[in-house]
Parts: sequence; C-alpha cells; structure tokens
Amino acid sequence: MTNIKSQNDFTEVFVAENGKKGVKNFEGSIIVPANYDEIAYTYSRRIPKDYPYVAIRGGKMGLVVPDGKGTELTAFVYDYIGMTSPNGWLFYKKDGSTQFGIMTIGGKEVMPCKLDSYGEDCQTIYFTSGDRQGLLQTSLGLLLEPIYDNIEVEDPDSQIIFTLNGEKGYVKEDGTFVPLSLSETLSEDEWNYILDECIRDQYDDEYF
Repeated sequence: MTNIKSQNDFTEVFVAENGKKGVKNFEGSIIVPANYDEIAYTYSRRIPKDYPYVAIRGGKMGLVVPDGKGTELTAFVYDYIGMTSPNGWLFYKKDGSTQFGIMTIGGKEVMPCKLDSYGEDCQTIYFTSGDRQGLLQTSLGLLLEPIYDNIEVEDPDSQIIFTLNGEKGYVKEDGTFVPLSLSETLSEDEWNYILDECIRDQYDDEYF
C-alpha cells in the first residue's frame, strides 16, 4: 500500500483561492497552485503522480506539472487537450482547428492538427485523416503517419494487417512495410518484430 500511495495520488480536490482553482492531493498538499480559471480533469488513483494536469486560463488549455510549483509544460494556446489512458500521449486542437494533433505528456507536439477521429484499443490508438488511416502504438512509442488505405486485425492473436496503395502487408516495429507477398521470406526473429495488438473497436463518437 505504501508503494502504491508513493506512485499515485488517490484523491484530487479542487481548491479555490480568490476565484482561481488548483488541486490538492488526498493528504491535503497542494500539487497544482490555484492560479487557473479551471482544472479540466482530475484523475483516478491509477494515474501516475507525475501525470500533468490540463488547466484552463483565459479560455485556453495548457499542461501543468503537479509539482506544487505550477511548472507549466506548454503555453496556454490550446482549444482542446483530450486525455487517453495514462500512456504518455495526448490529443489536442489549437488555432481554431476542427482536427486533432498529437502531443506527448511532456507537451511536445509530434503531429500537427490533421486527424479527423481517433479511438483506442489496448495500447494502440488508431486514427483517420481523410480517407487515410494511421496508428500510434503506445507501448513502443511508434507513430505511423496516416498514409494507409486500411488497418485491421483479424483476431486477437494475429498481426495487424495494413493496406498501403492497394497492397496488403505487415509493418515491423521500426515502421517498415512488408508486403504479404514477401512475408514468407521473413526469419523467425523478424516475425517477432511484426506489429500485433488486440482487436480494435470501431471509431466511437464518444471519444471525441
């Protein structure tokens, strides 16, 4: 129990000072100073203690480290920052865009606002941009641009099948596309580095 408490904040509570808001943990310690108009989300006990908070100031969102000092990881320029599971990645919108971009929990933008939808299954996030599909495999930190015609998984124990320019194939953990016609030439060791994952759910508007 001590180790769990050392890694997670079991309870977060809004605290208002002069109309501003911050966050206290279950011990009553201030982890985000009350410098903000709103705190967009509070987290469950399963979220790591160092996971940044999404705060709102002047109608814009930004990321704040729960270090008690109010260290800000980003400028407050975002129209939206959406949480996924605690896997180190966030989706955002800014500059009035209706599309999503991707950033790390450290506030680094790794994809501009060009995604139309996204959905998460297991540790893989699938997304669309127009009629193209891509994915982010969070366990590997592998980001595949939305260049694929289609991405599918036939069953839980099989590899992910990608269709690129009309040709089906697999993708290695380094991002290399391997056409099905060449898959028989792969060594047993190479097969161990072909992407696989749980069956993904279809895109759900509730994510957005």
